[in-house]
Amino acid sequence: METLKFTIEDAQIAELLGKQNYSSKEAAIFELVKNCYDSGSLLCNVFIENDCIKIEDFGCGMNEEDIKEHWMHIGKSIKANLNVFEDRILTGSKGVGRFALARLGSQVRVSTKKEFDDFFIWETNWEISSLERKLPTFKKGTIIEIFGLRDHWKKKDTLNLEDFLSRVIKSEKMEINLYFEGELISKIENVFLENIVGENYFTKINLAYDSLNTVLEVKIESDEFEDDVKEFIGDCSGTYYFKKFSMVDELHKKFSDLDLLLRDLGDFNAELYFVFNSSRIDKEKFKYKYTNLKTPVTGIVLYRNDFSIVSFDGVKDWLNLSNRARKSPAAATHPTGSWRVRTNQLFGWVNIDKNENKYIRDISNRQGIEEDEYFKIFCEIINFGISRFEKYRQSIIRKIDEPSRLIDNKTQEKELVKSFLKRPQDVVRMSQKEVISLATEIKDIQKEAKEQSKARAESERQHKYDVRILNVLATQGLRASALGHELYNKRSALASGFQDIEEALKEYGLWDTLNSEEYTQLDFMNVPGILSELEEVNMKLITFIDVILKKIEKKNFKSSFESLEKIINGIFKSWKSQYNWVDFKLSLIGEMPQTYNITNDVIEVVFDNLILNSIQHNNLKNQLSINVTVEFNGVNLDFKYSDNGQGLSEKYKDDPLRILDVHESSREDGHGLGMWILNNTLNMYGGKVTEINSDDGFKIQFYLKG
Repeated sequence: METLKFTIEDAQIAELLGKQNYSSKEAAIFELVKNCYDSGSLLCNVFIENDCIKIEDFGCGMNEEDIKEHWMHIGKSIKANLNVFEDRILTGSKGVGRFALARLGSQVRVSTKKEFDDFFIWETNWEISSLERKLPTFKKGTIIEIFGLRDHWKKKDTLNLEDFLSRVIKSEKMEINLYFEGELISKIENVFLENIVGENYFTKINLAYDSLNTVLEVKIESDEFEDDVKEFIGDCSGTYYFKKFSMVDELHKKFSDLDLLLRDLGDFNAELYFVFNSSRIDKEKFKYKYTNLKTPVTGIVLYRNDFSIVSFDGVKDWLNLSNRARKSPAAATHPTGSWRVRTNQLFGWVNIDKNENKYIRDISNRQGIEEDEYFKIFCEIINFGISRFEKYRQSIIRKIDEPSRLIDNKTQEKELVKSFLKRPQDVVRMSQKEVISLATEIKDIQKEAKEQSKARAESERQHKYDVRILNVLATQGLRASALGHELYNKRSALASGFQDIEEALKEYGLWDTLNSEEYTQLDFMNVPGILSELEEVNMKLITFIDVILKKIEKKNFKSSFESLEKIINGIFKSWKSQYNWVDFKLSLIGEMPQTYNITNDVIEVVFDNLILNSIQHNNLKNQLSINVTVEFNGVNLDFKYSDNGQGLSEKYKDDPLRILDVHESSREDGHGLGMWILNNTLNMYGGKVTEINSDDGFKIQFYLKG
């Protein structure tokens, strides 16, 4: 048997692994700078000239054996044999980084020397390569010179390179100097090193993932608000937040083999910064501490140790923040919708380790990441950490924005303005002090008008957000009702069809035979059993049709004076007809108002969502009990609802009110809208959820205005 090896033309290799492999000229130079780092050099000089690029390091260099056995051996890296740099983890291992040279130019000269060894010059035009021993011109290191440049470099291009390198290089273990036409342009420093609160950002979010315990630590340090905001937000800290979250609980059912994925993923950490610019009016209203902050022009960078993965340099929205914001566009002031941070409001870095996070793998050209299950769960964890910041900040904004806190949102009496409007001609007889007071009152009116205009615009945004979600549900409801009308016309067939089949089989003398042991052993051939199941399904379908068609009757949306007991009992009766195994109990405490001015649909929306939630989250057939207590305190109607089910999933135990947020669900097929609709409905009618707990089953307390 003859052993064969592939033969590949040098020019083709240079084309595939060089010119076509690197997304940009900046990325190619970045690859060569990383090679300098891997050589152990403490200094790297990058010289950009009109007709040449030169990269100089003072690392370990190469000897003749290194060049022949490693440099010229594609797919083999000398770095695997280097264990001399205890202070740095080497960036390369695939032996393809050298072809970044081909992306930059058509001819290359590499001058290199190992300490106590000979000096060599390797040259190539990507057709022919040569190696020559020369008299040494330096002690050790490597100088790469690239000619026949494929790009035209101007000073502007060099400044773009400076910006790129400042984002993708985080290490302080090697000094990098960038020159253009002999002039020192910059000593490259990481863009995140000089971040100062109040100048570049006002909130810092630190995330630390512990893979051994599958726990994410979220720490938030904020200087966004003035100190006197404390009188508005009460016990909530407006400056510091720290909490640990179990990712097994949070990502439950999103991934198969979740425990294994979370542990294999490895530890990682992130540091993110939040900033945005507010108007003068918003600064006063929300007690913002700063305006017009200057931030680095970058997004979130993914570093592996000291260097970024090229396509994750902060330009690409790899965490899909913009998509999250589109799906949930609510403003931070929205009383029930979930605010999402925008891409231009968050910047920072995430750091992974070459050894610790070995399952987050580079694609072959080292320009990106394999977006497999490990990468997906990695992004999920980071996005969850960001969502904790969003929830924390929104809780503060909501408290500041409560109507009772708003600054003078009622029109004040303007005595001078009223007098002026009655007799405008009297203005000529006003004293200077009165004119100044009049001008001040007019300015106050203008300010109030702006506030009210902004409030109306905000209200409109909130309304649009609610309508978007509710329109989707309404559309599905209309589809269900259309199908319900069609099935309603077949009601008699649904109700008695299986009985008709049974009677026909008896008439033909087949029923007894089909009921025999021989014909009922296999479920899929057991005709009587199948008919019995069809009967049960059809009766549930009839109940479903009745419920759907009754719910959309026009009379349900008319405001009327109804007995509250009658409304709730009517709801229970409807549910009992479908779920007769659930034990429903209603208790009215004290003297109820004889009539209650509210549309039936409001009470139905509240209790339908609660009851459906109890049934869907519990597999307690013939054991589930639901209890409702209503008490009128003279002002409001207080409700207590409870079931004896399994209660909240583990991830909601410490923060039960979180289930009211939009799209929060512990069920794999859940949409997370039921409890949000309940909360939104209460909010719309002046009510509020006051308490949720699950120490023994599920319990919720809320009120509606009386």
